[in-house]
Amino acid sequence: MYFCNIKKKVIYTNDSWEIQKQDYEWCDVYGSVNANFTHCPKNLFPKLVSLVPSFGVSVFNQQKTLRLALCNFLKAPYDILNVECWNKHKNKMEVNHYNNLKHFIGKYYKTNKNRMNYEDYDNTETSVDNYIFFLSTLWYNDEYNKNDDGVNLRRAWYIRSCISDTNITFEGGFAADSTSSTNKFADIVTNGVSMKEWIEKTKKSAFVFNTPAFWDCHGWKLGEYLALGKCIISTPLSNDLPAPLINGEHIHYVESSPESIDYAIIYLNNHPQYRKHLE
Repeated sequence: MYFCNIKKKVIYTNDSWEIQKQDYEWCDVYGSVNANFTHCPKNLFPKLVSLVPSFGVSVFNQQKTLRLALCNFLKAPYDILNVECWNKHKNKMEVNHYNNLKHFIGKYYKTNKNRMNYEDYDNTETSVDNYIFFLSTLWYNDEYNKNDDGVNLRRAWYIRSCISDTNITFEGGFAADSTSSTNKFADIVTNGVSMKEWIEKTKKSAFVFNTPAFWDCHGWKLGEYLALGKCIISTPLSNDLPAPLINGEHIHYVESSPESIDYAIIYLNNHPQYRKHLE
């Protein structure tokens, strides 16, 4: 009787709203952090559920992380570790070579090294009037993701608007690496900071900015901002949430335009009580 009650569940954390057919057929419940019920309606995908916005945290120490990574690598069947799938963005078949031990363990190591504990995201009231901090990744741009016309551009509107507002002390910009497209955004590229410093400065920021990220996913920032109890300006979300974030109650929505973002920055900077309400 006990084994009859076991449910097989998938937690899908990738940027795309697309459903992985092999995983969906295997499981009883398919949870996705980027569920999209417009593209994947419930009548066609009854096992699909929307998960809350997510972000990476460090859970275990390095020794326990290594043991867990090795254990999971040995437990995973070959057809899960070495999956051939269709990449619609590149219009060709690709193989996910997760059967490479170094690559597999590297994912665990990177999270353990670079991410903070969940407890570091306490939402103590530390917001400072007239101070804005916003530092984000400048994503690479190509013919498939077109990030320079999407997430990069929307974030640039916000950064430049904050810089041009003489009533605001702004700190931040784009953190770029060798793969980033910087031609359009060279004026706002800056140095990166540690995750610890990012959290502390974000806590101080009077408000923050969210927009759909790579492939219009719920970026990690949305989950982090909610955990930190921040007043959030956001362009419309592309995917679904388990419960809606209501404009004026949980979040301040703006149109995807520089003018709408400009107005929101001025309005929020001059209405501290409204900011506290959203926090």
